[in-house]
Amino acid sequence: MAAAAVLLFSSLFLYVRVEAQEEEKVTIGISMASEIASYQKNLAGKMQEIAEQSDSYEVEFYYADWDADKQEKQLREMIDKQVDSIILCPVDAKSFLNVLREARDAGIPVVNLNMKLDPFSCEYITTYVGGSMSEEAVLAAELAVDYFGEEEGEIGIIEGFPGSDPQIYRTQAFLEEMNSHPNIEIVGIVDAKWSRSRAELAALDLLRKDPEIDMIYCHDCNMAMGAYDALKKEGKEEEVKVIGIGDALVYKDAVKEGKIYGIASQSADYEAAYGLICGERAARGKELRPWYKNPCEMLTSENIDKYCSPME
Repeated sequence: MAAAAVLLFSSLFLYVRVEAQEEEKVTIGISMASEIASYQKNLAGKMQEIAEQSDSYEVEFYYADWDADKQEKQLREMIDKQVDSIILCPVDAKSFLNVLREARDAGIPVVNLNMKLDPFSCEYITTYVGGSMSEEAVLAAELAVDYFGEEEGEIGIIEGFPGSDPQIYRTQAFLEEMNSHPNIEIVGIVDAKWSRSRAELAALDLLRKDPEIDMIYCHDCNMAMGAYDALKKEGKEEEVKVIGIGDALVYKDAVKEGKIYGIASQSADYEAAYGLICGERAARGKELRPWYKNPCEMLTSENIDKYCSPME
């Protein structure tokens, strides 16, 4: 799978570079929600690596530190600088309607990356590149259902940053799936804002409130590792299972090692590659589909070896 992905992205970049070789270099402004959150950091790093190989566009990165007001100011700075397109990974789903309207009025297309904006704001974006947060949550729920079978079980949830697209739908869709499994009870929901250290404290809080908890579902694998840290300190790493969402090899290794029971995996490579391709094509006035969907897989120790290639 990894080899096929490398070949796919290489072909896409060759196509785009040939298509753009007679055109002027464009500038893409990239606004990330965070510089340190695990998936965001990984995604930005991959985009930087790809951009450094391009002779048809240049990028300017901005990081909002999970501050919606700061991100809005950064977006206005990009508009004032008249970048050719903007890639936006938003702090939350609902805070950017006005500035997105300003970008459209200025003739600057916006590509929504990774965390989807709300339906009203989506009117002002050119395309969305990312996964379905609801689909990821459904796969996580399937992991839990497969584990418990017909047995009774108790699950605690550790959420990401409040108000963000993944925080909303990775809980909502998970709860909706669990409604049809009365043998499984959700016993607590705590937010940890994508932080491993906060997730460790959140897991300890869940354990103290309900010592009989059987599983902790985390909105990403960085927090899942924090939950595992807490379980190990309490001597419960064998009896309480952890599930998460993520892609990095370190988390796949954690599944192989039994630290994480299973993950819903989406590819940062996909989002980095297609985000930049769409950013450049939008800047050049090319037509784009409404959604470039990042595929998602359910990984456990039983199938993880198929997704851990030496090329990663």
